[in-house]
Amino acid sequence: MLSGQVLVVDDEEFFLKLMFHILRKDGCLVRTAQNREEALNWLRKETFDLAIVDIRMAPKDGFNVLEDIKKDYPRIKVIMTTGFPSPETRTFCLQSGAAGYIAKPIEIDELKGIIQSLLP
Repeated sequence: MLSGQVLVVDDEEFFLKLMFHILRKDGCLVRTAQNREEALNWLRKETFDLAIVDIRMAPKDGFNVLEDIKKDYPRIKVIMTTGFPSPETRTFCLQSGAAGYIAKPIEIDELKGIIQSLLP
């Protein structure tokens, strides 16, 4: 069982719905955003423990969201996701302040393990 407040940011509606149902079923309070602006609106309104952020989004990518979170909400842990994984991208994410990095398609048990290690 997981707990905590999680923000999922991804431009794919199916992925957002999937994450919402999986994480909520496991005990998290979940909010979703399809872009940077929606994510920033949630961040201004509520307190989050964790954000799961897709790298490839338009017009601003997930690196912009990671930068916003680390600058204005540094205590939020961020897991970056991508359908185009590479060692360079992983290194960049972690050096930029991400607490985790996971490739799509996401293995749910792997994601839950990462989340469990990051949430109180």
